[in-house]
Amino acid sequence: MMKRKIKLALADDHMLFRQGLIALLSDYDELKVVTEVPNGLELVKSLKNRPVDVAIIDYEMPEMDGLEATRQIRLKYPDTKIISLTMHNSEELILQLLDKGSNGFLLKDFDSEKVVDAIYAVIENGYYFNDHISKDMLHYVMKSKKLKPKFGISALTDKEIQIIRLICEEKTNKEISDILNLSPRTVEGSRAKIIAKINVKNTAGIVLYAIKNNIIY
Repeated sequence: MMKRKIKLALADDHMLFRQGLIALLSDYDELKVVTEVPNGLELVKSLKNRPVDVAIIDYEMPEMDGLEATRQIRLKYPDTKIISLTMHNSEELILQLLDKGSNGFLLKDFDSEKVVDAIYAVIENGYYFNDHISKDMLHYVMKSKKLKPKFGISALTDKEIQIIRLICEEKTNKEISDILNLSPRTVEGSRAKIIAKINVKNTAGIVLYAIKNNIIY
């Protein structure tokens, strides 16, 4: 049986950027861009008659910027997942976007693999962040209930919980191996198992899981 396609909307005021992103996504049969518009105003209007699963929205646009478009979409179409695009890796900006209802963000220097990862992450887990987002910021997001990610049920070992705590302290694999008297290769393998068990994509997902499940405080 054919899987249902994930319907996407794209809002960016640069036509060449939109066309480039559409070309990247066209390589994935399960993804379909059904709407592409130059500003947030047209995007919000389009969703009334053409709902989508994920809206990919540039922050800086004329008519209506990404912040206001995110606010209105979250209010009117709460089931639509939102990925924000920005040129600036600013925690203040990211927090504003999250506050309005974004499910995650991408810097505009992404490659096709990252944007596809982000699309699947917001569909499956409810969020997407890259590894550059800080632990303190993730902690704020969780504790202020700006985000409610979904995680798979897991059975972590005591050693894996120790590794998670050290990851949350921003320790490298080498530092973790020294602290726990393990080989770096063992730590690397344990990190991969943890990611698979708790159904996340990266270190940011591990930190969110740890905060949500009170592994760290």
